[in-house]
Amino acid sequence: MKCRICNSKRISEVINLGKQPLANKYPKKKLELTNEKKYSLKILFCKNCRSGQIKKIINRNILFEDYYYLSSVNKKLTEHFEKLAVKIQNYNFVVDIGSNDGILLKPLKELKVKSIGIDPSINVGKIANDKGLETFIGFFDNKIIKRILKKYNKPDLIVASSVVTHLKNPIKFSRDIKNFIKKDGTIIIEIEYLQNFLKNLEFERFYFDRPFYYSANSINKLFKNVDMTLYDIEKIDIHGGSLRCYIKNSVSQKITFRCKKILDDEKRNLSINAFKFFNKKIFLNSNILKEKLIYFNKKKLKVIGYGSPARVSTITNVAKIDSNLIRYIIDDSPLKQNRFSPGMHINILPRKNNINKNIDIVLVFAYEYFKDIKKYFGKMKVKFYKPIPFRKL
Repeated sequence: MKCRICNSKRISEVINLGKQPLANKYPKKKLELTNEKKYSLKILFCKNCRSGQIKKIINRNILFEDYYYLSSVNKKLTEHFEKLAVKIQNYNFVVDIGSNDGILLKPLKELKVKSIGIDPSINVGKIANDKGLETFIGFFDNKIIKRILKKYNKPDLIVASSVVTHLKNPIKFSRDIKNFIKKDGTIIIEIEYLQNFLKNLEFERFYFDRPFYYSANSINKLFKNVDMTLYDIEKIDIHGGSLRCYIKNSVSQKITFRCKKILDDEKRNLSINAFKFFNKKIFLNSNILKEKLIYFNKKKLKVIGYGSPARVSTITNVAKIDSNLIRYIIDDSPLKQNRFSPGMHINILPRKNNINKNIDIVLVFAYEYFKDIKKYFGKMKVKFYKPIPFRKL
């Protein structure tokens, strides 16, 4: 098998997370629960471009046409895109690939920046269009590019935040970007950072929605192949620590010192040996989490979860945690409420009427937003824990 990012044969399996359901499909009806499918989740690592990728890629239409993730329900993420909008307000025409419910389009519109979105999710794209945030519904490909260019000129800026990890064919994506953007135009790509997964023991970030897991080196090689230059990188704090990569449609763009430093650091530290150590810690810490929940259950303590991002699926299915150990999970997205978590089928409920004095323990799955979550519990005497690695918050 060859790497799907750089075509190298220097690729091998490093992690096996067993049978996993689709992490962003939240079953509701009995038939959905009964017919839920699971697939083998194996992660490969490419030594050449230092990327991670899932061995089996699930059909993108199954995953994204009906989707349950809304960016704008997340306050911290909303603030992140409001700041990005200010940063890019001097561009003439911005296209946001993977625009979701218009989380970036909204502040751009308020700043009077000409902008449109592209998103494959029919239900989520409709939400954006209903708000007056022009969104082309479909996957980013030649077909949708032609539709856009019939109405607009080529953009001088393309934004793709948390998008390249979801692609089926990254090489084709880079070629399509090259054909779509203006000469000397800029691309901003935000990636959940593979090296941070290992550093922070974030194995829960592996799931089928995301076949690819990037380093700066893999982004560099992907776009270098189409004569574009990764010239700058910012470290940003969303999604547990991400990279904002700046890419120019030019081969002559100078590279910043901080960009070179990150590229060099990965060559030293992102390796097969690092993955071997990481793999051992995955199952050790999954067992610790389950043992703690069994202990709480024996003590007759009521445990609930807060936040049902896709990582809930990976964590609970690896650790085999069900509603006997976590009574229910509260989530603020109306698309997930009154459904069940993938695979282990823990009930997902709205916050209203489900925060009460009977709760003893809250397992915070959306731990990046703990400060906001904690406020909902007021002066209640509850203990909060991060699931992996298990620790008190």
